[in-house]
Amino acid sequence: MDVKSKKRFASKVSKTTKPGFSDNHSVTSEKLIHNESMRSENTYQLHPEDDKKFKSYVVEGEMRRILSETLDRVDYKDSMGSALTTDLANDIKKAIQGLGWPRYKYVVQVVLGQNKNQSVQVGSRCLLDQAADSFACTSYKTKTIFAVAACFGVYFD
Repeated sequence: MDVKSKKRFASKVSKTTKPGFSDNHSVTSEKLIHNESMRSENTYQLHPEDDKKFKSYVVEGEMRRILSETLDRVDYKDSMGSALTTDLANDIKKAIQGLGWPRYKYVVQVVLGQNKNQSVQVGSRCLLDQAADSFACTSYKTKTIFAVAACFGVYFD
């Protein structure tokens, strides 16, 4: 290697190894220091207060209301299944987030299908803390469509 090619190689190396950037332009820890000040302190609160616990009966009522409002005016079509389940899950999640239970994360699952008087069983598994976490499940059906909705409320400590 001659002197000119060594200088060119050195300038390329110094450009790619500047602090704060890697080869794929992801941000390193130097850039994250600025955001550290925006974090809130951990309260080390492992369980919610009694009046701010996830209440299954309230969530079931909200899910039943949303399912009936949405599905009463809908006839089943294969093409609409994916979009409708996503919309229902998002609507349920927004309604439950508005109930004011702080520090809970919600997982909403909606199963939708054509109602032809068949038997359907829907199952779910989740690892929950019995003292803080809970779930609610409800089903709804019309002449042409059935839906099963489940919401898991997981306390985030």
